[in-house]
Amino acid sequence: MLNLNIKNLFSINKKICIVSGSSGGLGKEICKCLLKNGAVVIGLDVKKNNINAKKFHFYKIDLNNKIKLISLRQELKKKFKSIDSIINLAGISNPDDFESNIRNNLIGPYNLIDVFKDSFVKSNGSIVNITSLNAEMGFSNNPGYNSSKGGLKMLSKALANDLATKKIRVNNIGPGYFLTNMTKKFYKIKKKREQRLSRIPLNRYGNTDELCGAVIFFISNASSYITGQDLYVDGGLLHKGI
Repeated sequence: MLNLNIKNLFSINKKICIVSGSSGGLGKEICKCLLKNGAVVIGLDVKKNNINAKKFHFYKIDLNNKIKLISLRQELKKKFKSIDSIINLAGISNPDDFESNIRNNLIGPYNLIDVFKDSFVKSNGSIVNITSLNAEMGFSNNPGYNSSKGGLKMLSKALANDLATKKIRVNNIGPGYFLTNMTKKFYKIKKKREQRLSRIPLNRYGNTDELCGAVIFFISNASSYITGQDLYVDGGLLHKGI
């Protein structure tokens, strides 16, 4: 039975969490949030992360290099007996290279999960894949990104079945428009910004820290009976009618 005290229900204290894409705008914010709430964070990225915290361990790595991922798993096994969570934020948006989107946004996250699936705790392990509105809606001039995020969404649903026997839950969080390096280009264009804001019922972009609550929910005991689901943190954009 769960301890229904709210502090225990949502506690992530001492949880060992791997965060891919830890150097990006959303990734860095998630790392800081997890650390602030007592988790141990293993940050992965191809770019250096400047987070300075005792419980933060950074590794520069490409998720498409499975040999290095296996080596990392062996190294981490010496430091930690098991892990509790993987949060996959690693991703790119490249309209000019279809395959790079698939490699980075779909194959890379799968490789990380596949290599570490036997490293989880024996109960209530949690994987959170960060998808996108593009997993549900067709956007113009970037078919690779749309395809990769739609694929990641369905990968989570497939793995929710496959990893249930290992007591690992797999869920998706789909961000809407957040103020990050990836979105600032169009945010600065008044016409584009107003067009997007007109579709968002809350009439604003999200702040990077507003994704933290959803992540904590999915990696804590509060969601212990939830797997294979999608949660969109988008200010209501996806569900707005005409």
